[in-house]
Amino acid sequence: MCYPIVLIDPKQLTRFSILGMLAKAFPDCATVAISSCQKLLEIGKKSTGRPRPVIIHIRSAGILDSWVQNPLELVRLQMGDAPVIVLSDRDDSADILTALTRGVRGYVPTSVDVEVASAALNLVDAGGTFIPAHVMQSLPAEPDIATKGEQRGAPDTLNLTPPELSVLDLLRDGKPNKLIAIELKMPMSTVKVHVRAIIKKLHAANRTHAASVADRLLGHRRTAASPLPPRSEHD
Repeated sequence: MCYPIVLIDPKQLTRFSILGMLAKAFPDCATVAISSCQKLLEIGKKSTGRPRPVIIHIRSAGILDSWVQNPLELVRLQMGDAPVIVLSDRDDSADILTALTRGVRGYVPTSVDVEVASAALNLVDAGGTFIPAHVMQSLPAEPDIATKGEQRGAPDTLNLTPPELSVLDLLRDGKPNKLIAIELKMPMSTVKVHVRAIIKKLHAANRTHAASVADRLLGHRRTAASPLPPRSEHD
């Protein structure tokens, strides 16, 4: 069978509540909720294809607590390519940065809105890294932790929906609305709506400025030899 989205949560009530959110966030993918990391071994042996995210609800525990480190190590050993997402009742910046240095691809505080959490999960599943807004704001101008690897989405400070993240990614490549519409198989009118929403959420003056803001937050993927060409908001 293909890899499912896996949730590890020792508490039955929250386990099934979060499972409902996952079913909505990933309607085309199987989701599995388990109470302990030991069951990951069985899932890993039976699954094929691209590993999907493993989500660990650590509640108020610190990232260095042994019961958190155990599943992290098990995922690394048994499902090495599976991205790990941590759901936590804490939003301590030091703990979040420690988690990212330990290979966690997304740290989602349970205080965020459901829409933000869903967007964060989809971002990590697509290959990105999710860092809470207040941590991004506290990082230096050129943070190693935020620019390690290729990041293809936005943190929750931007509060972008998954379709807006897809449009932003192509916007950063300098593509006009027509090509974005073709590549994402969206009507032109829908692309324009998303572009306007992105510009508004990034507090940008135009699409070029929005791409620049995204590059600054998410790490530069372009070289100085390939600058983003200026475009109007309506092209």
